Amino acid sequence: MKQVNQVLRTNRQILHKASPEGKTTLRRQVLELAGFDFRHFTSVYRTQKGSTYYFCYDYGYLLLPEEKVLIVNQQLYMG
Repeated sequence: MKQVNQVLRTNRQILHKASPEGKTTLRRQVLELAGFDFRHFTSVYRTQKGSTYYFCYDYGYLLLPEEKVLIVNQQLYMG
């Protein structure tokens, strides 16, 4: 459990550093090179339009076409 929590905390830190303003789009490879592990997340949010956001605590991401990722801060953009 400690190892999983450490991965989640690292993921959250990477998302925060990549998106200090709370909303950013970047290439998936940028997160991977920083050590982001897409297999670990704390929750999933599905929008009415069918988009799926994966969250690491308060930071989430949406996988976009062309290997891009939209990063959002739940408190700022999801209500």
